[in-house]
Amino acid sequence: MAPDEHDSWRPVPVLVTRADGMAQCRGMRMGYAPLLALLEPARAAGHKRIAVIGIPCQVYALRALEAELGFEKIYVIGTPCSDNTTTEHFHEFLGLLSEDPSTITYLEFRADYHVELRFRDGRKKEIPFLMLPLSKLPRDFFPLTCRTCVDYTNVLADITVGYMGGEGEQWLLVRNARGEELLGLLGGDVVLSETGSKGKR
Repeated sequence: MAPDEHDSWRPVPVLVTRADGMAQCRGMRMGYAPLLALLEPARAAGHKRIAVIGIPCQVYALRALEAELGFEKIYVIGTPCSDNTTTEHFHEFLGLLSEDPSTITYLEFRADYHVELRFRDGRKKEIPFLMLPLSKLPRDFFPLTCRTCVDYTNVLADITVGYMGGEGEQWLLVRNARGEELLGLLGGDVVLSETGSKGKR
């Protein structure tokens, strides 16, 4: 997902074939986007092996179509569920967090249960999750399908990369040989440590 040229928060699915194209996808987007609509153009362009980065509902649809797509190999890199909404609703949310939401350049739901905002003038603001103005959001902010999602960790992905509910670092869930292959490609660029556990569950 790359940013829309007129709205950096709006996701636009892109087919990336070069490393610099991947760098253009850096950062958070919020909103619905037809990611899987690029499968047929990728096949028509002659690509035999592809990697798809998606959230659980996109990955479920991909796995249902996988056998009939005709690719030699599909690597599936998952992220955790992200409680999606429309880009328009997300702008309303930003308006509840700042008097001048158009100056927000960065937003992250961090592993320490704070939302970090960064502004065009260099300021930063941290808001604890429990202080977010969720009661002011419209009733349809999160669609019913997101409110009933049972797959936070993206179980059909080959590898899932995330950090929500973690201890500050990214966590990896490697589920199969394809996921191991992807992790192996990173070599020394990845530093692994033992998993931790804390809190009452």
